[in-house]
Amino acid sequence: MKTASKLKLCNKSLGLLLVLMLVSGVQLEATSGKYPWSVWMHIMLGTLLCILVGYHISLHYKSTNWFSRFAKNPRKVTRVLWWIYLLTAISGVAATAVWFGGAHTPLGGVHGKIGFLMAVISTIHIVCHKKKYKRQ
Repeated sequence: MKTASKLKLCNKSLGLLLVLMLVSGVQLEATSGKYPWSVWMHIMLGTLLCILVGYHISLHYKSTNWFSRFAKNPRKVTRVLWWIYLLTAISGVAATAVWFGGAHTPLGGVHGKIGFLMAVISTIHIVCHKKKYKRQ
C-alpha cells in the first residue's frame, strides 16, 4: 500500500474516531463521569486516537524532528493543532492518573475543554485540507 493510500485510510479513521471521541466527551460531561464504563471507553478511544494521530504525522513527516517540522509548517491551523493536541494528550494522561487514584479533581473538566478545542481546530484542519485536495 502506498503512502497516499495509507494516509487516506488513516484520515478517514481519524475523522470517525474524532466524532466518537467528541460524543464520548459530551456524554462524560453530561453525566459528570458517573459511569466507569464510559470513562474506560473514553480512555480507550483517546489512546487509539493518539496512536492514529502519531501514525498520521509519521506518514507526513517520517522520522524527522516533528517539533521543528511543525514550527516551519506554513499553515497556522496545523501548528496550533499540534500544540493543542499535545496539551490534550498530556492533560488526558494526568486526568487518567488522577481518576485511577480515585480522586475527583477539576482536571478532567479542564482536559475536556482543551479536548473540545482540539476537536474544533481538528475540524478546521480537515476543512482546510479538503479544499486543498479538491483543487488538485
